[in-house]
Amino acid sequence: MDISFVIVFLGILIFCAHLFNELFNKTKIPNVLLLLIIGIILGPLTGIVQVSFFGEVGRVFTTLTLIIILFESGISLKFSELKRSIGPATFITLFNFMGSAAIATLMANYLGRLDWISSIFLGAIVGGTSSAVVIPMVRQLNIGEKSQVILYIESVLSDVLCLVVGLAFLEGMQIGEINIGGVMSEMWKSFLFAAVFGVMGGTAWSVMLNNIRSIKNSMFTTPAFVFILYGLVEILGFNGGIATLMFGIMLGNSETINNNKIFRRIFLIQATNLTDHERNFFGEIVFILQTYFFVYVGINIQFGNLWTYLLGLITVGLIILFRPLVTRIFAPGGVGLRDLTTMSIMAPKGLVPAVLASIPLQMGLVNGEKIQDLGYSIVLFSIIISSALVITFSKDPLILSRMYRKRKGKTLKPDEKDNYNEAENNN
Repeated sequence: MDISFVIVFLGILIFCAHLFNELFNKTKIPNVLLLLIIGIILGPLTGIVQVSFFGEVGRVFTTLTLIIILFESGISLKFSELKRSIGPATFITLFNFMGSAAIATLMANYLGRLDWISSIFLGAIVGGTSSAVVIPMVRQLNIGEKSQVILYIESVLSDVLCLVVGLAFLEGMQIGEINIGGVMSEMWKSFLFAAVFGVMGGTAWSVMLNNIRSIKNSMFTTPAFVFILYGLVEILGFNGGIATLMFGIMLGNSETINNNKIFRRIFLIQATNLTDHERNFFGEIVFILQTYFFVYVGINIQFGNLWTYLLGLITVGLIILFRPLVTRIFAPGGVGLRDLTTMSIMAPKGLVPAVLASIPLQMGLVNGEKIQDLGYSIVLFSIIISSALVITFSKDPLILSRMYRKRKGKTLKPDEKDNYNEAENNN
């Protein structure tokens, strides 16, 4: 491939991403979907770009993108919203993960003819939502901050669940048995210690940041420190994603930290707030990286046989039908219908299940090819269906109520419209 064409294409992609953002305002078509389609056309459909072209650089790029997205999301989260949302977000994450994993497991076992351990592994890796997909999609939608925080937290926590639980069951596939106690032990250690490292790193950096700024060309020092933190936490065997998010949250809440009595007793200097210029700079980095990221995801999609993709489509449909039940039970009070609807349909999978789905085949395990094809199909259809539902419900959040009333020969009551509008205004 001529490098000149590659450079031209990378430049065109950035212009296309800006165009897609403007297009979203008019059509509600998420730029995630359009970029994914570009990747699919370049990769599996035409073969212009091969996955092997990226080599190990592809894995590094996707990891860096995830780090920056999590960090930049963390600095926008406030302690007040986290305090109100962490409880509902945790329950929504756990029950959605368990329900989605159970659905995928049963489908893979009974219809996909996979053995139970392989089926449970597949269910575990597709049980969550992707932070790298959810966060950019949510930012384009007009929903309340409380709902955004819940979706952010769910995507990050479920990414960790997919990794920890998936890798544990992968080990079970190798040895032929599953150690449930070992899985639970790894989960709580990964969450707790990663969060502690993130809090400590964020607090320390917020104290040092003012002195760091005196260094010439120091804008990239904060992302550099995030990379170091992520890498060290991963080397220690914990989850770097949680540490990165917590680092961003601590750095984005410097004002609240300064008002803490314990902090003022320990440190003689104040934590430094991020400037608007720094926040905008980090946002620009995220915009560029996520543009290339979703094209890369599309290139990585591999098409298997027709039945496998039909099974993936059915599995995604059942998972999305299951989400509204959990969302309505555990969503906090005061969340409007638009936000409830958005939270119910936001179930896209991402690169974590795509990467994990390919490992059994690489290791030469039984059913490796079936797991990879089915995993890829679930990733693809989850993004397409979630995007399509976002388009539909963004234009008319009451469409389901109208369809139900029409079937019953009724019309939507005026007070229901008023309650919807009032909830949206309060949210």
